Amino acid sequence: MEGSTGDERIAESQRAEVSEDQQMAIEEVYALAKQCRQEKDYMTEAYWYEMLLMYRNIDKEWLETTQYSCGKAYFDAGREKDALHWFEKAACQGNKKAKLRCGRMYAQSEDANDQKKALYWLEQAAEDGNPEIQQLCGDMNCWGKGTKVNYARALEWYERAAPWGNASSHYARGMMYYTGDSVSTDHAKALEWLKKAARGNHGYAQYQCGWMYQHGEGTPKNPEKAFSCYEEAASNGHDGALHQLGLMYYRGEGVKKDRKKAFDCCHEAGVKGVPEAQFQCGQMYYKGDGTRKDLKKALRWFEKAGRSGCKEAWLICGKMYYKGTGTDTDYTKALSWYEKAAGEEDCPGNGEAKYICGIICCAEGKPKEEREKGLRLIKEAAEQGYKPAWIALRFKFRPQRSKTDE
Repeated sequence: MEGSTGDERIAESQRAEVSEDQQMAIEEVYALAKQCRQEKDYMTEAYWYEMLLMYRNIDKEWLETTQYSCGKAYFDAGREKDALHWFEKAACQGNKKAKLRCGRMYAQSEDANDQKKALYWLEQAAEDGNPEIQQLCGDMNCWGKGTKVNYARALEWYERAAPWGNASSHYARGMMYYTGDSVSTDHAKALEWLKKAARGNHGYAQYQCGWMYQHGEGTPKNPEKAFSCYEEAASNGHDGALHQLGLMYYRGEGVKKDRKKAFDCCHEAGVKGVPEAQFQCGQMYYKGDGTRKDLKKALRWFEKAGRSGCKEAWLICGKMYYKGTGTDTDYTKALSWYEKAAGEEDCPGNGEAKYICGIICCAEGKPKEEREKGLRLIKEAAEQGYKPAWIALRFKFRPQRSKTDE
């Protein structure tokens, strides 16, 4: 265990005292631990509980309580790793509080395996009938945290949390019909349930209703209703709805065309981290569309979008650094963006990205291995039908014939 040198010396001396007096009553140890808690000496409290667990045969009815108390002492001492160790032991013995503690602690991690453990323990805790935890289990299944998105399972938990139905359960049922999860796909029924959820101010349901009205799924196309739904969703914190409002203002779809409002919506959504909105901001700064033309800001937004996983931005960032647009020419940065685009076959401009990577790698003075890599990329681009790569292979990188071949 971790801890200061002072803590270790105290614990060692206390352990020696215990070994000399193996007959110390369990009740006495509990009393010492309780006194430590009153004095807020949580490390020593944890020691006493741990001593009981290591050196005494504790009845099963007391075992889980002691394990939980040991975890709680470590937690209050700031030793979360040790706390989780004992909470899990207590949870495995059936301790309800420990199950909930394990679920909440694992849920704080972004690690996928920890998220799975979080969902496992929270679902265990939810079996005891706590509506708040049942709602949380529904949310995790609905958003795919610790599991694949599972609307049927989410609905099960939502209905246990609120048997009379609520916006979350209506949303899950609607998405079941929309995606065909455990039922036959039926967009009309999906929209019916999603509208019920939307009336309960469920932002994601309002967004989905907007999408379905916009694209005519389960209902005739109605851009005006779509716009209204997106507005409601945005007011309830759905950042993607802001981006959709921006696009509708940009195209004049369901609302009067207004490029300034389009930019404002996309900018707000971009600031909040929506990759597609960040890309749109880059395009609007690049063209001076709805805002003053600014190539430096355009590049900055394209890079934000690219770092957020927007594949369309990768090629553009590469081009801007390669040509020195909105920045100084920087072949190293250009290559890093082009390589991202070249490495994803479904990335827009994949063939062009491979060709430019190849040209950079084949530059004069590059090592042989890098030139060989460059030539391979150019060949791949040509095979994908990118014409400049085919021309380069035909004329610039044409194999030299030896004199004996002539």
